[in-house]
Amino acid sequence: MTELTAKKREAFILALAVTGNVSAACKKAKVSRQTVYLYKREDPAFAAAWDEAEAIYVELLEAEADRRAAKGTLKPVFYKGAKVGTVREYSDTLLMFRLKALRPDKYRERTDVQHSVGVIGIDFIMPGGDS
Repeated sequence: MTELTAKKREAFILALAVTGNVSAACKKAKVSRQTVYLYKREDPAFAAAWDEAEAIYVELLEAEADRRAAKGTLKPVFYKGAKVGTVREYSDTLLMFRLKALRPDKYRERTDVQHSVGVIGIDFIMPGGDS
């Protein structure tokens, strides 16, 4: 097993916060997946740093989703094989997901289910009982 030195720990945690990918973070820190998972199980401080790195990565993704939804991205426009300009595209889907995540009480899917059962003129026979 590879020792997880302080330098390798820091490199792994920083890479995990940026990539959100354990394998990529291991490669950057030059440490095996088995080693980091072992240390995560056995070292509460390392496990907490790992969790924080994942939370930071999620926040980066949320910021990018917000940017794409509100500010859009520039897409090239081609005519006869040549780029002639750009057009800004927005993501309604990302906007919808972010609103649902941030304000679920207001933007969640609503379904009203009404259920009523009426039983008229039916005799029930229970197994082992008299009818």
